[in-house]
Amino acid sequence: MSNQNALLRRAGYVARARSHSPPMRSRKARAMGEPSRLLTRDERLRLTRRIRELEAENSALEQLSITDSLTGAYNRRHLESMLANDARLREHTHATALCVFDVDNFKLFNDTYGHGAGDQVLSAVARAVMRCLRAGDDYLFRLGGDEFCVLLFVDSMHETLRIVQRMQRAVKALLLPQREITGRALTISFGVAWRDGGAAAGYEAPASPCDMYHHADKMLYEAKRAGRDRIEFALL
Repeated sequence: MSNQNALLRRAGYVARARSHSPPMRSRKARAMGEPSRLLTRDERLRLTRRIRELEAENSALEQLSITDSLTGAYNRRHLESMLANDARLREHTHATALCVFDVDNFKLFNDTYGHGAGDQVLSAVARAVMRCLRAGDDYLFRLGGDEFCVLLFVDSMHETLRIVQRMQRAVKALLLPQREITGRALTISFGVAWRDGGAAAGYEAPASPCDMYHHADKMLYEAKRAGRDRIEFALL
């Protein structure tokens, strides 16, 4: 009798367990993530708009992360990324000029008129230079302080010199307190490293982007030492 009673109790447990178990179809539907209903047309439109808004916000944030907030030029981080990753530079397929420049006697200007006036000068210089650049082919970067870099994808040294001289003239034409007080125009000095396309020039080992930057920086030092308001070239 004890065995019979035990069997009856077990059967009762099984029956109760089965009565609380979810149907197999419901378990399978939940596991597969089956939607309970389809979205309405208005809901689909709202979802599409929201996705586009998020994409625009992400694009704006990405742009901010590579832009200098004071001048609107690209920042050093973006320059380093381009030098490392841009196929035109890495594969030596385009003639390229890397130009480093700074504002002549900027420290004296900053000390005389204050950092606020100095920031205005840097913003004005950046705007003047950007107006001289060609969309899609030229890029302006602020490296820090009053030092900037311009990357040009150009076909010849002659074209490089023409663009650089145009930038110098644009800065000289700025109306700033320095000109009003001292009677002298604001000037910038350039160090330029120019590299022909590797395939066209037939070089076995064209200069790397980092080599170009170091040569341009050296040429800027030479321009400063030679009297400022100058352009010094290195052919690589």
